[in-house]
Amino acid sequence: MKRSAKSSHKRCRYASISVALTLGLSLLVSPMAATAQKAATGWKTEYERSGYLRTGRYAEAVQYCNRLAAAAPDKARVISLGKSPRGRDLIALLLTGDHSFTAAKASASARPLIIINNGIHSGEIEGKDADLILARDILISRKRAALLDKVNILIIPIFSVDAHERFGAYNRINQNGPEQMGWRATAQNLNLNRDWMKADSDEMRAMLRLLHTWKPDFFFDNHTTDGADWQYTVQLDVPTAQTLAQPCVDWAQGMLKGALPRVEQDGYLTAPYFDDVNYNRLKDGLTISDFGPRYSTGYLAAINRPSMLVETHMLKSYRQRVEATYSINLHVMEYAARTARELKAANHRADAAEKHIKAGDPVVLTAETSKESRPFTFKGLEYRPYKSALTGTMVPAWTKNPADTETTIRDQYVPGLTVSAPAAYAIPPEWKEIIDRLTIHGIAFKRLEKPIIGRFETSRFDTVKFPVEPFESRFQPQFKMHTAMEAGALPVGTIIVPVAQTGARLIMQLLEPEAPDSLVHWGLMNAIFERKEYYEVYALEPIAAKLLEENAELKAEFDKQMKKPEFAGNARAKLDFLYEHSQYADKALNRYPVLRLNASQLAAAILK
Repeated sequence: MKRSAKSSHKRCRYASISVALTLGLSLLVSPMAATAQKAATGWKTEYERSGYLRTGRYAEAVQYCNRLAAAAPDKARVISLGKSPRGRDLIALLLTGDHSFTAAKASASARPLIIINNGIHSGEIEGKDADLILARDILISRKRAALLDKVNILIIPIFSVDAHERFGAYNRINQNGPEQMGWRATAQNLNLNRDWMKADSDEMRAMLRLLHTWKPDFFFDNHTTDGADWQYTVQLDVPTAQTLAQPCVDWAQGMLKGALPRVEQDGYLTAPYFDDVNYNRLKDGLTISDFGPRYSTGYLAAINRPSMLVETHMLKSYRQRVEATYSINLHVMEYAARTARELKAANHRADAAEKHIKAGDPVVLTAETSKESRPFTFKGLEYRPYKSALTGTMVPAWTKNPADTETTIRDQYVPGLTVSAPAAYAIPPEWKEIIDRLTIHGIAFKRLEKPIIGRFETSRFDTVKFPVEPFESRFQPQFKMHTAMEAGALPVGTIIVPVAQTGARLIMQLLEPEAPDSLVHWGLMNAIFERKEYYEVYALEPIAAKLLEENAELKAEFDKQMKKPEFAGNARAKLDFLYEHSQYADKALNRYPVLRLNASQLAAAILK
């Protein structure tokens, strides 16, 4: 998982649990290795046949899943999620011990449904190999068959399938194996792990259909991280900030305490998913941040589900990374099996609470790392940077000698952006792309059958700026926002989105303009920032003079602007100012077309 200032992947908190470990190598025989030794030759994957050096192609994953389903038809089935832009099947392998072969049966089951996603970045593919072997251990060798007594599992072997088949040895310069792997972005050059909210890609639309149809109880997203070198084999993000419903937070914190010791007993040292680690300033402390919903775990938090981002370390061997992924996936599912009733109940309470949100209730949309810190032992490696003969700068480098540093960590949160909920949102029917996204995200709404006239709360933007280049194919506006009550009308066909429904936080993340991953921030409404009508100087000049003569308040504001040299010396700026304050100005320019409705307005809309 590449991190950058522009798209930094956010993180969460928990205490790392130490084991005796040297050079980052496993000292114990892992559960995966023990079962792999007994695997029938006919069931070995390309990863195993190659001596743990290679990963198989897309066709192997599909064929292997079909073979598993055919071998255990009472417990496994391959389901189709859709097609990739290049026409490849997006598949998942469903494993069930209670014949929950449909979404309705899975939702009604007392057994939690766990989705494991692999290959959202297809160069980071150890999860595919780990989970194909785990499925074999459940269905064929039956070493892990007991899992299906308590949980149902849906494994996506490869999510970004077209990217997986952009196969080569030079796709991940920082990564230690496999010999060849897939690419980071899709055939359309989209990063699927930035697409959860805007849902531009066919792949993500298929994923969101799956999530909102099958309604999982827990979600894994398996990755490989870049970054500095250290003893840790795997970093983990499990949301526990105020952006996730408290019942889910409580379960997640118990899971971390219950599952991580078992992973470390298998020989894989774990750590939280740090913000950037600077070996030159370790004593200054480490920081953990919270994910936004453009990312997998942030999105799952927005729909009231605990989740885990697994980030094995790219400098460990491919075998270590596969086995560590197997270990963490296994032990978390075992914990979910032991606490199945509690997990289902936590998710149910979180969903039910959203149905009772009232207008004016505060909803936390972002969380910030607090200033509080606690002692932390960072398990690094001896740092030995060297001077580059090419650039003259210092190049990071490490020995294999463990080097523990006593430092601090900040891993507690306080609410960030907190917005008072409206009773509902009203979206004009012409904004079809926005309405389309609501459907993709599983949000319920109704269409207005008769017009409504009134005063509505809306938002207006100023100081609007656009970047010079796109991010994930979109130009994201930055702006300042203020709210206003304005007279208007809701025409027939207006989409009315009640907030009091399961998915309330997701609705607000999508439609509140200030939310960092709102649809307007993602550039889906950029036309509202475009000026479409203009003036000629000869037509405006007499109108402008009359405005100043008749409007003392406007004259005072104009005089205030005249004290600024850049304004006083710019004739066009003066006329622009007066045009914008005239009756000829476009009243819809920089106005957010989505309105916030109060309880009485929602009632009127529903009765209409």
